[in-house]
Amino acid sequence: MTGLGVDETDLKLIRLLAKDSRRSIRDLARELGLAGSTVHARLRRLVENRVIKRFTILPDYDALGYNVTAIVLLQVEGGKILDAGEYIARDPSVMAVYDITGDYDLAVIAKFRNVNELDRFLKKINRLPYVRRSVTSLVLRSIKEDFVSPLTG
Repeated sequence: MTGLGVDETDLKLIRLLAKDSRRSIRDLARELGLAGSTVHARLRRLVENRVIKRFTILPDYDALGYNVTAIVLLQVEGGKILDAGEYIARDPSVMAVYDITGDYDLAVIAKFRNVNELDRFLKKINRLPYVRRSVTSLVLRSIKEDFVSPLTG
């Protein structure tokens, strides 16, 4: 059991939902050998404790026209790393923002429909007074992109 009270049954439930979040409570209960009310109560607790942050889909971004994926590394003034990260995270194109170790302070992964959108995004974040340097790489090909993978393996 973890600090949030997540037991093996909760982990099994999370893994099942990570593979297919459209499964019904009845179907989940059958697979777990539990009553539907028990599964519902466990799900409610996992959501309330923010173990499950939200139920969502995994879209095919290329099919939706988001053909440009960028990885942006930023050097930021020490006291402003979290401010910069939180500001950047509010942009709807941003998929992830990480506070990292090494030569750079933040790593940003973002998706755009075209390079013009990327250009506007980069100019916006480079205008921030506490961003000292940025390096941008474009993704040529996605070999693996799966943010639930550790749970489904």
